[in-house]
Formats: sequence, C-alpha cells, structure tokens
Amino acid sequence: MSQTKHLLELAKRAATKAIKAERNREYKVAFDQFLRAAEVLNQLIAIQKNQKVRDTYYVKASEYIKRAKEIKLLMNGPSTKIESNDLPAPPKPPAPPPKKDLPPPPPVKKTTPPPPPPPKDQTAKMMRGEDGDAPKITPQPPKDTPKKDKPKVEQKPLPPPPKENIQLPTKTTFELLFDSGKYRECILECTKSVEAELRVRMGLFDEQLTLGMLIERAISKGMETLREFKHVNILLNRIEHENYRPKQTETQKAVEITTKILLS
Repeated sequence: MSQTKHLLELAKRAATKAIKAERNREYKVAFDQFLRAAEVLNQLIAIQKNQKVRDTYYVKASEYIKRAKEIKLLMNGPSTKIESNDLPAPPKPPAPPPKKDLPPPPPVKKTTPPPPPPPKDQTAKMMRGEDGDAPKITPQPPKDTPKKDKPKVEQKPLPPPPKENIQLPTKTTFELLFDSGKYRECILECTKSVEAELRVRMGLFDEQLTLGMLIERAISKGMETLREFKHVNILLNRIEHENYRPKQTETQKAVEITTKILLS
C-alpha cells in the first residue's frame, strides 16, 4: 500500500469515529478524532502535487477543524469573566508624618455683646416695678458647636449576574440549513459533503470525474448506499440547470441519505 492510500485510510477511520462519537455525545473522543483526521489530511496536502487534489484535502480538513472547534466550546462551556470582587484592592495612601510636640495655642476669649438697652418708656416701668411687656431675649446656641457625623452605611457589592447557558448546535451544516428552510443551499451542501467524502475514501481526484461518475464507481466497489444518492444528484442538476426550487420533503430525504452515507 502506498503512502497516499495509507494516509487516506487513516483519515477515513478518524472521521468515521469522530462522527459516531459526536452522535453519541462523546465530545472528547469526537474532538480528538476530528483533529486527527485534519492532521492526516494536512500530511496529504504536503506530499500531493496536483492542485485540485490539494484543494479537496484542504476543504475537508477545514470542515473537520471547524467541527472540532464547535465541540471544544461544548466541552468547556462559556468563558468565565473576572468579577470586580476578585480584583485586588487599590493601595492605600501613605500615612502622614507625625506632628512634632508644639505648645497648645492660647485660648480665645469669647466676648458676648451687651444686650440692647430697653426703650425709655419700658425703662420707666421697670424703675416703677412694673413688668410690662418686656421683650424676651432667646439665647442663641454657640456658633462653634461641632456637628455630629452621621454613621456611614457600608454598601455591599452587588452579586454577579447569573451566567447564561450557551447551547451550541450539534448538527452538521446541511442539517442546519434544512432547519432554516434554505432547501436549495442544503442540497448543494449535501452533494459537496458526499463528493469530498468519496474522493477521500477512494482516492479519486481526477478533475474530469463528476459527482455522477464518482457515485457509479463507488457503487461498483460495493457502496450500495449511494444508489439512493442518485436522487440527490438529480436534484442538483435541476437546481444548476433549471433553477429548480426543491421541496421540503425532497430536501429532508436528501439530508437522511447524506447522513447515512457519512456514517457508513
């Protein structure tokens, strides 16, 4: 067995294991196998001289790497952000230098101004011993009375917002297109995935080989599941030459056949 065929067989086995593991929610196994398949395809790109063949390897390897990244996010979950409570407190300013012992300042004598003299008639009444309506003087509080400081209320830090559970899709690209109602794009993606898979499995990278030729050769080698895919190839020809809009039932059947081929 040549080196190219040996690497193709390794890439095929790793991709098959990855797809089955992802279906069974064994994300660690799927992640490792997708990366393994992409790594083997990169080795094939390095030794392949045909540009068309290298492009096919590159498309398939990019698809495996993209899927591995999505599975990595499912394994790790959303990235945790640093909360404000976890940050260190800012440094305190240095204490002021101690004051030298200085003599206390002399006390300030407070002088109270004398009350204003009562009016003349009022003075006369007071001299006669009559109370009269003497004006009452209300004592005023001293100006230097210190104000009482209000107790400071410590503000508790707000709790961090609850983390949202991010659910990432676990479907293939053509399945997501079908769920979005993009049936034409879904058929194109199905045929592209099956064509790349057949070229990798059988090592057929001749530029003159169409998808229909690849299907016939694969059937002759025992891949009976591709007989059902002829229906999808007919839809592809009608889309490209007749601008046909596939129906939901036709697209759903194409998705089921494509999934069956990729898992076989």
